[in-house]
Amino acid sequence: MNSLYTLGLRQTASINGDLEKLRSGDASPGLQGQISTSLTGFNRTIDDYETMAKKEMIKAKQEKAFMRVSKFRADATELRAEFDRVKNQVANAKSKANRDDLLGDAGQTGPSVSRQRFNVNNPSNMGEHSENPFAASAQPTYNLREDHALREHSFIDSTENQLDAFIAQGREVLDNLVDQRNVLKGTQRRLLDAANTLGLSRDVIGWIEKRTTQDTIIFVVGAVFTFFCFWLIWHYLG
Repeated sequence: MNSLYTLGLRQTASINGDLEKLRSGDASPGLQGQISTSLTGFNRTIDDYETMAKKEMIKAKQEKAFMRVSKFRADATELRAEFDRVKNQVANAKSKANRDDLLGDAGQTGPSVSRQRFNVNNPSNMGEHSENPFAASAQPTYNLREDHALREHSFIDSTENQLDAFIAQGREVLDNLVDQRNVLKGTQRRLLDAANTLGLSRDVIGWIEKRTTQDTIIFVVGAVFTFFCFWLIWHYLG
C-alpha cells in the first residue's frame, strides 16, 4: 500500500510539472495528451489505493489511508480543473492568433482583389488573361496540394498523440512493475525470515525431544537403582 501512495505522489508531481510546461507556452497536442493520460492513471492509482485501504486490518492505518485517499481525490479534481482552464486559455489564444492572421492576410490580399477587378473591367487586360490558358488550372492544383498537406499534417499530429499516449502508458506500466518488484522482494525477505524461523524451531524441537528421551532414561535408571537400594536395605538390615 505504501508503494501505491508513493506512486500517487510521483504522478501528482509529474502532472504539476506538465501543467507548468503548458502554462509556459508549450501547447503541443502531445503534451496535452500526456497530461490527460497521466490524470487517468492517477485516478486509477487512487482507486487501487482505496481498495487496498478497505482491506487494511489495523484501524489506525486504515483511517490514515482513507485520509490520503480523500487528499488524492481533491488533488485529482483540482488538477483536472486546472488542466481544463489552461487548455481553454491556450485554445482561446490560438484562436485569437489565427483570427489575427486571417485578418492580416485579408488586408494584404485586398489590393490584389481590387487589381483583379480593375483588370476585369479594363478591356486592354483581357487579352493578357486569355493568353495564359494555365492560369485557371493552377489554382485548383494548388488547393489540392494544400488540402493534401493539411490532411498529412493532421495525420502526423494524431499519430504523435497516440505515440505519446503509448509512451505514457508504458512509463506507468514500468513504474507498476518496479513497485511490484519491490513488493515481491519484501515478500521474499519475509518468507526467508519465516523459513529461518521454522528451521530454528525445528532444531529446538528436535533438541527438546532428544533431551526428553535422555531425561526419561535417566529417570528409569535412577528409579531402578533406588528400588534396588531399598531392597538391599530391607534384605540385609530388615
